[in-house]
Amino acid sequence: MAELLGTASFPTGDLLLVDFGLLGYWCGDRPPVLAEGLLKGEALARANAAVDFEIVGADAAAVARRLDLADVKGRFAFDLPADGGSVVAKVREVCRESGLDASVRRVARVAHLERVRRLLDDDPGGVEVPYTGGWAVAVRGVPARELRVLGERMDDGEFEARWRSVWVECAEGEPVRSVECGYVVVDESRLMFADPLALNAWRENVSEDGLYDVEFWGGDAAAVFERLVEPKPSEMDDRSAYAWVDLAGGEAAERHRELGELQRSGLRFRAVVRPHDDDYRIRLQADHNLTESGTIEVGGAKVTGWFTSWGDGMYPLYRDLAADGTLLRVRVELGTPEIVARQRKAERWWFGDLAKKAIVTARVARDGVPAGRLIRDEPIDERDSGWQVVAGDESREYLDDLSNAVLMPLRELIELDPDLEPLFDAAAPAEFERRGGVFVPVPESS
Repeated sequence: MAELLGTASFPTGDLLLVDFGLLGYWCGDRPPVLAEGLLKGEALARANAAVDFEIVGADAAAVARRLDLADVKGRFAFDLPADGGSVVAKVREVCRESGLDASVRRVARVAHLERVRRLLDDDPGGVEVPYTGGWAVAVRGVPARELRVLGERMDDGEFEARWRSVWVECAEGEPVRSVECGYVVVDESRLMFADPLALNAWRENVSEDGLYDVEFWGGDAAAVFERLVEPKPSEMDDRSAYAWVDLAGGEAAERHRELGELQRSGLRFRAVVRPHDDDYRIRLQADHNLTESGTIEVGGAKVTGWFTSWGDGMYPLYRDLAADGTLLRVRVELGTPEIVARQRKAERWWFGDLAKKAIVTARVARDGVPAGRLIRDEPIDERDSGWQVVAGDESREYLDDLSNAVLMPLRELIELDPDLEPLFDAAAPAEFERRGGVFVPVPESS
């Protein structure tokens, strides 16, 4: 059943799907130059020294389609080193082999909003739009009126609370076909449907009401809370985190300074000052909505943002069409088979059986000697995997010395030797030995 996440409007008829946690990197109609602090040192200098290129010539579009390069979007290659990277050489190669006529020319830096326009001029059906920090996806031809943003959750089961898909409803009807537009990159676990022109007015790190929240969490956060004097911060819901909210700028700076002193005293935790900017306005609604979404007005248009429920990743965007070609939906698919498989692996890796510990000799754990023999007994408690891992050349005296034993999560053993992962599926009792570089089962009588 579809749920309402909010509404969005697209006065220009163009739609952009973007991780709104990355909009600090989005330059809108300004030159694509990043501010100090967004990246560190050399990375910032490299990003700001990048240049843009255009493929030109009688067969430019045909050549661009043959390149199969991630750096090339349509007829353009943005944010490349001054020499053009592999694009120049690849265009020459394609032209030489095909007889097509095209070349690469350097162009003035293209603002992110202008990238949207140029790419959609060539391909209004949908394009990936690169910017420092990731890719957005843009589509042209969306109705200019305010539209509903709807979502559908996964079927009953382990992921039933997560989103399967979220879409902008452009018209009523039953889709008969879907056209892929590209993939959006998510690095801050959130997404937003917006008119790209409206994002020129997006407030990033600028408080709308002049107020700030100061949050801290993780590690020694509980100990920090106990050491603070009144007024103490509030405990935040569902996680070991604390916050002072709605502080004036000077008071927020003082609280952040106080937390900095506690960090320098040796306490370990994270702290941040959050201005009441547009990101905050969406997240404030999301924190109180079952849909984890929020709708605000930016630059005269409504935008709706929400948390993916799957974390970071790359998610495909589709145009869902009626039989006569009418655009019915612009839909991002979140619960894809690839994402579900990744989530299952992540949960197993960090919280499931691969997070349980094995007894490993120091020869394997510290000295880097490959595992030669694995033995599994029944686990003694919920944290124990039952596995014992040895190199195979240890003496009895070495094995009897407890200082040579290390407790390691199975995932860390897999990082040392990926060949171990399938073995860890074996039920107890089990034993394996490496012979000729391959693990083989050891009969129980051995």
